[in-house]
Amino acid sequence: MTLPGDALVLAALVFLLGVRHGFDPDHLVAIDGLARSGGRWCGLFFSLGHGMVVTLIGIVVALLASEWRAPAWLEEAGLAVSVSVLAALGVANLLAFSRGDRPVGLRSRWWMDRLANASHPMIIAAIGAAFALSFDTVSHALLFSVTGASMAGWVFAGALGVLFTLGMALTDTLNGLWVARLGASRYVSIAVAALCLLLAAASLTRVTLSPQLMSVASFAVIAAAFLFARRHGTEPQ
Repeated sequence: MTLPGDALVLAALVFLLGVRHGFDPDHLVAIDGLARSGGRWCGLFFSLGHGMVVTLIGIVVALLASEWRAPAWLEEAGLAVSVSVLAALGVANLLAFSRGDRPVGLRSRWWMDRLANASHPMIIAAIGAAFALSFDTVSHALLFSVTGASMAGWVFAGALGVLFTLGMALTDTLNGLWVARLGASRYVSIAVAALCLLLAAASLTRVTLSPQLMSVASFAVIAAAFLFARRHGTEPQ
């Protein structure tokens, strides 16, 4: 496979697009919630599942249908997945805070308990894969797959999908490591719950929030909750 001269530029752009995609608020907040039970590497597993779907879509489109467009129903599917996951994580952490427990989910709702306590890499990867079923994510896959296939074929399109995943994994993994490092303080639990429910409500009501602002706010709120816990003598569990 002979690559054109501007292939390296496209590869770098796709990698940076993956890094940027990892900063999307729904990624950050979902990983913040999963890090409470999924461990420090939950961000990596989440992004690998997410990236696998993106890469497969890119390869299939490059092989079979370069003119294919993302169907409109994907937007509703992605909304349903993200709202359900974020709401479940938010309510589980909120109730754990009210009980004075670590953020371990709802014991009376087995499905929500499994979600909020997801610790197996395959479960976390599956959640990440489900988050890829959105109009925005599939549009990204179509963009680089069609461009890559037109330049050097489907193998290059697949390689671009891997680069996108690596960029996203960098952001998501660092976020998961950071939140896991903060520990299981009750104050961090309530901060995660508030962010999950806020983003779920905004998505459900179609309120447009600046992704950049929400990303910065997510980091700031979690850090503030941790510092508040330390100041008031409540060390993370």
